[in-house]
Amino acid sequence: MKKVLFVDDEPRVLDGLKRMLRPLRQEWAMEFAVGGKEGILRLEESSYDVLVTGVRMPDVDGIALLSEAIRLCPQTVRIILSGESDLDVTMRSVSLAHQYLVKPCDAHTMQATVEKALTLRSILDAPAITTLIGRIKSLPSPPGIYYKLMQAVLSESISASELGSIIAQDLGMTAKVLQLVNSPLFAPARIIATPEQAVIYLGIETVRALAITESVFCQFGSRNYPGFSPEELRDHSFQVATLARRIAKERRLAPQYIADVYLGGLMHDIGKLVLGTNFPGEYRDVVRVFADSEALRETERQLFGTTHAEVGAYLLWLWGVPASIAGIVAQHHPAAAADATQPADIVHLADRIVRGGETAPDAGYLGRLGLPSSLLELPDWANQQVFK
Repeated sequence: MKKVLFVDDEPRVLDGLKRMLRPLRQEWAMEFAVGGKEGILRLEESSYDVLVTGVRMPDVDGIALLSEAIRLCPQTVRIILSGESDLDVTMRSVSLAHQYLVKPCDAHTMQATVEKALTLRSILDAPAITTLIGRIKSLPSPPGIYYKLMQAVLSESISASELGSIIAQDLGMTAKVLQLVNSPLFAPARIIATPEQAVIYLGIETVRALAITESVFCQFGSRNYPGFSPEELRDHSFQVATLARRIAKERRLAPQYIADVYLGGLMHDIGKLVLGTNFPGEYRDVVRVFADSEALRETERQLFGTTHAEVGAYLLWLWGVPASIAGIVAQHHPAAAADATQPADIVHLADRIVRGGETAPDAGYLGRLGLPSSLLELPDWANQQVFK
């Protein structure tokens, strides 16, 4: 049974959670602490699988509590439950929490969020990953603008001008987003000259995903990678993300799942940059089998004990990327054939189609999945370089 600790300074909020989550008492051992001080005392006395905390508390606020949770029990899944008015404060803790929920939150959403986070944690807790991460001298830190972009992810009411102004604060990101929107990938009828125009043309969800992905990729700079090009890797990632979104729409997934599939597709191979940066000598052996996805992962396991999928998910987990997206990255190479109904399976299928080769699915395979063969017809930009 999973132990879950809920912390809030308002007893009535905790009472409401008790009532709402009563049906889960056979699955979760739930405890409730009034205020941050009592929350810290509980963490000092016992270990918990999950911590769910509010942000604004008068004695010890949620940020201080999350910081102590990292020190006292780093393996605990940390979730913020905040009101819309707490967004500014919440974003100060973006690197401290694994997931964010906005009040009011129903029992189904709470349960799904906790279970998804626990599943991802079980993957990332593997000894091979923790040992490998211990060998890495330093993982990249997110740029300042990343936190503002994450705030945009949490906000459901952000406008095109507001998102455009966030991107415009970083000249490098502005240049990259404009390069993307004017590339063959999106083929605009006229030149898009400002981030705000890009948002209006592509939509908030797409530009938000592009900007977040750029903020992740840019941390690896223009280093000389061992035998592979980060630009080609990004081109591949954008192709996979675009096709995965098409498949998700064919599956008629909910808009939030479609958004997760797109962002997960954009960042599904970020672990290759982490490994290539920190272990250039060893990763040359991996690059030799880049064209064969299965052989690539087997070589990674032999050399590192884990794969780029888990390493990439670990980085995103560390940065506070929602578990729904980090989970796609971690699981985009399923152990067995899947029916492409789940986000990670959809990214996996898109990856196979874009890569082509002997293991690529054919029209018959897609038909058995209930998907049209037109998904195999990649657009003209698929063979063109987007990043130069």
